[in-house]
Amino acid sequence: MKEIRIAEIRATAPAGAESLILAGMPIVFDTPAVIHDPAGSYTEIIRRGALDGTDLSDVRLLYNHDLNKVPLARTPRTMQLETTPAGLEIRAALPDTYEARAVYEAVKRGDLTGMSFAFKVPAGGDHYDPATNTRTINRIEKVLECSVVPFPAYPAASVEARNARSAGLKSLEARKQAKRTINQILKVRI
Repeated sequence: MKEIRIAEIRATAPAGAESLILAGMPIVFDTPAVIHDPAGSYTEIIRRGALDGTDLSDVRLLYNHDLNKVPLARTPRTMQLETTPAGLEIRAALPDTYEARAVYEAVKRGDLTGMSFAFKVPAGGDHYDPATNTRTINRIEKVLECSVVPFPAYPAASVEARNARSAGLKSLEARKQAKRTINQILKVRI
């Protein structure tokens, strides 16, 4: 079953370069989040290690999960994914298209601050505890796509538009701070 979660994203324009870069963290580990499901709300936690062995070979970057549009980036050529102790980080080089420039500018201005991700959990990859109303995800089989979205439900992750000259430690610290202070996950079953 395909599931979707929301997070935050930032944009970067390297100094003197034409390319537009989005960087973010759509998956944050060990952070409880309230999921609002049609069947009722519950707490969800994606455990550190849930991405061990996960298929990250063909992940697309989209705007608002729109599969009818050309992807903004794709692994491994134009988007890199890295599993860190905190979660999954992305870095995507956007194409020179109207939609990519519009998404980049909206992220840069702070009009778009969210990311979402779609994923599959294999049989036995999660556990639900009815006593605490908590779903724990211990394994993600495949990350299908990441999307820049207007209404993030998982703000512990981030997206940003950044200038490569000043990106360095400032960006890293900002992402770490955002991960520590914001927490919520949206679950959509398709």
